[in-house]
Amino acid sequence: MFYPRFFSLSCKSLALLGFAITQVNNVQAQTLQDNTWHGGIAIGGSLASSNTSSQTFNVVANATKASKEDKLGLYSLINYGSNKVNNIKTNTAQLLRLGGRYDYNLSENSFFFGGGELETNKIQNIDSRYAINAGAGFKLIKTDETNFDLFTGIGFSETQFGATIPPSPTSKRGFEFLLGEESTHKISATSSIKQRWTVYPGTGDIGTRSTLDINLATVVANGWTLNAGAALSYTSKPSNNFKSTNSLITFGFGYKY
Repeated sequence: MFYPRFFSLSCKSLALLGFAITQVNNVQAQTLQDNTWHGGIAIGGSLASSNTSSQTFNVVANATKASKEDKLGLYSLINYGSNKVNNIKTNTAQLLRLGGRYDYNLSENSFFFGGGELETNKIQNIDSRYAINAGAGFKLIKTDETNFDLFTGIGFSETQFGATIPPSPTSKRGFEFLLGEESTHKISATSSIKQRWTVYPGTGDIGTRSTLDINLATVVANGWTLNAGAALSYTSKPSNNFKSTNSLITFGFGYKY
């Protein structure tokens, strides 16, 4: 079953994130409504060279601009990896995900939203995927320590695959529902964690997909941060019998503004 496996991966990811917590400066969970961009970027990677060579590179970034009337949020995830053996180079990761959402406040605790996402993941045979959606949400918790939102809506997505083996299709498109939640938690004087879990039950042959993103930032000095993250994804109908679940754990150094 997908959900027990997905929650098991989530718990393991949260446990790994806990090791990165230290305490130096102050952070907050509440979104500032000052009509100014706030967010953070974290960069991580590795380079190894011997009889074989390998390299990895990842970037996690987010930005939010909010006022009393509305909010615009943007996010991105980049993960690249390669390995070279006997002068033969093999890519081990090629993931790029860009997305955003605009919220218009209908009341103090409810909002209407419209959003979209672009993704490519060559290792999973996804040449390109785009998704657009719209719906409504509710601000369930809004305190200095925790923000927690629930949202639902409907959208449309199209996925173009790379090399396919019949009867696997070369592309899938269709309407999909949207169910999700996101939150920001102040877990210490210096550390905050953001997470977003979204499920997309689709129509026709596009199946159901889901994404879970978790990011922990700990301020060490003057906005500079230590970061850890987890990105988990699931699709019920992968191309060419690829695995249904994918996971990525990242650690890096960043800046919070």
